[in-house]
Amino acid sequence: MNITFRKLAMLEKSMIEKEELARFQGLSTSPIDSNFKEKITTLMDKVRSL
Repeated sequence: MNITFRKLAMLEKSMIEKEELARFQGLSTSPIDSNFKEKITTLMDKVRSL
């Protein structure tokens, strides 16, 4: 469980960094699939609530 939590946290952090970089470069659309990001965020919220 701890390893899974860490991997999800690293994945979430990586997605946030990629979005910030894309915004900095002037892209108007997100390079991350919104459904995938929503699923990861939902999973992280569930894990954090435990």
